Amino acid sequence: MVSDPRENSQTKAGSKNDHIDARDLPELLSGGRLQPVYLDDAGIRTLKELGCSYMTLTEDVTRVMNRIKSGYRGQAMRCAGPRLYSAHYRAEWLD
Repeated sequence: MVSDPRENSQTKAGSKNDHIDARDLPELLSGGRLQPVYLDDAGIRTLKELGCSYMTLTEDVTRVMNRIKSGYRGQAMRCAGPRLYSAHYRAEWLD
């Protein structure tokens, strides 16, 4: 079930965190006090497409970062850490 926390008056009181939600939400569900959120087929399809796009972009970024690092290593340059990918240090690396 997908539930909107703004629609559940029992979850509005007090501070919230994952431990509180893990304890309270099953009780609300078993008591029938959760308001479900309906996603039509278009909403589900859009959500799936966004998830696939995110996965593809993540894989592409990882592949490009590995290619950059292998290019420097191919020139026998030591390169470690996130400084390699920072635009601030790019001129230093290219020199």
